Amino acid sequence: MGGTEVKVAGERLVLHPLRAIYWPAQQCLVVSDLHLGKAAHLRKGGAPLPEAHDRSTLDRLAALIGTFAPERLLILGDLFHSAHNSAWDRTVQWARSLACAIELVPGNHDVLAERRYTEAGITVHPERLIRGSFQFAHADEGEHAGCTISGHVHPGVMLAGRGRQSMRLPCFLVNDRRVLLPAFGTSTGTFVVQPGRMDRVYACTDSLVLEVTNAVVPPVRARG
Repeated sequence: MGGTEVKVAGERLVLHPLRAIYWPAQQCLVVSDLHLGKAAHLRKGGAPLPEAHDRSTLDRLAALIGTFAPERLLILGDLFHSAHNSAWDRTVQWARSLACAIELVPGNHDVLAERRYTEAGITVHPERLIRGSFQFAHADEGEHAGCTISGHVHPGVMLAGRGRQSMRLPCFLVNDRRVLLPAFGTSTGTFVVQPGRMDRVYACTDSLVLEVTNAVVPPVRARG
């Protein structure tokens, strides 16, 4: 399952079809928006969402860690979807089983008490983390210097085909000032984005990351 290398801010990054970034120089695997525990949270409100989403998300993450053997796993927010529920115990077991360090730049859904992250062995950073050439955050907001790597948006693109066919795929947006990750979790959906003029767009299929910058269909804007 192949990734695509890009050069950003003088650094080599690998965009992986499982919707993650590997930064070889720092032996760091970067993901965003897992939203673990969402099924358990929604079931409290009567929605019959199955547990399979959490299992699939963690299995995919385990596969990536097996592929890259990173020293650290950096999660850019929304690790857990809600306040504490029964799914957190499985998350703790998973986190403790990993050989690499786990770090979290918190997002708007990361509302658990600090002791919960401590028991899982997860290091929680402030809302923005500077490391090497990059600033890592959950959401890319406001003016900043350098290049920010973030998530939050759950970006996707519509691709045009023959006969007015189209396809929606999760994507990375990449330029010299920002890298936007697709959501890693399987229960999150995608939001169709309008790439900026300087953005390169990389769509994720099941096994490939493909540059599709010139094939993106602009999102439909509501009238009135």
